[in-house]
Amino acid sequence: MINKRLKAYRTYQRFLRSLLTITGCWHMPTKFGKSMYYWSVCVLLLMIIYSMLSLRMIYIARHNMRIMMKYVNFVISGLSTVLKMLSFKMNRNTLINYHRTLNDLFEEELIQNEKAQTIIFSSLRAISTLAYIYFVFLTGILVAYSKSSYIYVIQNLLYFHLPTNYTLPLSRGFGWFWTIPDNFLYHIHMLYETGLIALSCMMACGVDSAFGFYVYQISSTIRAMMFALTNPLSTEKFSDLLRTCAVKHQKLLQCRNTLEHLYGPIIFWHIVSNAVLLCFLIYDFTSLSVINFETVSSSVSYAGVKLLQTFMYTWYGTFLTNAGEEFRKAIYFSRWLNSNLDCHVRTNIILMLMQKPMTINAVFSPVNVTMFTNVSIYYNTIQ
Repeated sequence: MINKRLKAYRTYQRFLRSLLTITGCWHMPTKFGKSMYYWSVCVLLLMIIYSMLSLRMIYIARHNMRIMMKYVNFVISGLSTVLKMLSFKMNRNTLINYHRTLNDLFEEELIQNEKAQTIIFSSLRAISTLAYIYFVFLTGILVAYSKSSYIYVIQNLLYFHLPTNYTLPLSRGFGWFWTIPDNFLYHIHMLYETGLIALSCMMACGVDSAFGFYVYQISSTIRAMMFALTNPLSTEKFSDLLRTCAVKHQKLLQCRNTLEHLYGPIIFWHIVSNAVLLCFLIYDFTSLSVINFETVSSSVSYAGVKLLQTFMYTWYGTFLTNAGEEFRKAIYFSRWLNSNLDCHVRTNIILMLMQKPMTINAVFSPVNVTMFTNVSIYYNTIQ
């Protein structure tokens, strides 16, 4: 059972690393270091072009409010990817130290006894399943936006004809900054626009799910330490165990601070922008003259993705806060008062008990499920 869970963890780890590598957000050094640096710069430029193209679509469709609102979604998605890329690029050295510190702490707890491994892997299925579901939803969004163009091309290829009179996935016939020629370049534009949407979706999935992965590592390390405190081995000196836990807790607090510095602005941006996007979707849906299955499914799917994204961030924040609070209780009810501790370690224990819960703050507000509840209430009030 433990081997299966360890295999599932490694698979989840590779899945996130692949997404972050494809989108140029993987921060750890690799043998393709220089190539990865240039690729990340290219992805950043592509996402800037994606945002600029969407802004141009808004300008072209400025006299049609319903169409313009649809391209506001693209603009916000493009700006979100640019924000994430810049955040990961500007904090690359900090992320490298953070990743090594947290990964070492997690792997150290992972090699403990089988009971500790059971505690560590107890929440893996919930965290990883949420990331996989998010990936499936975003893949569905990509397919929904590009399926009609590719189906039309494939149908005509069966009759040995390559048409150029289909609608492009992103520009939707409104054009670029230049006139798209009616030749093979038209198909290149189709592939290019599909690639832009795919990169945007993969970056959203990779960066958003990486937050959950880091929260899982911190929380699992905390719960493994808590298990060690409440179930000490007979051969282990309790004062040494407390001293080790105090040192690890300080490192985890530093990791929490780094995670907050990196993801605080990103979470704040998504909470605000998702609320705005939900308002636009409501306006778009209520202004439809003809309601059919395609329009309803696209609106509901996009709203579902945005609500899922908000829920993921807030639930991860609550998950980390609960783990920190449980660790404080474990220390309080342990045998530390009767242990032979020196003054420095005893002071660290008291400071851990006095500290606030281990929370992630999004600029001005702690990240917890209450934020998601507020967005949902706001969404239902508008409806």
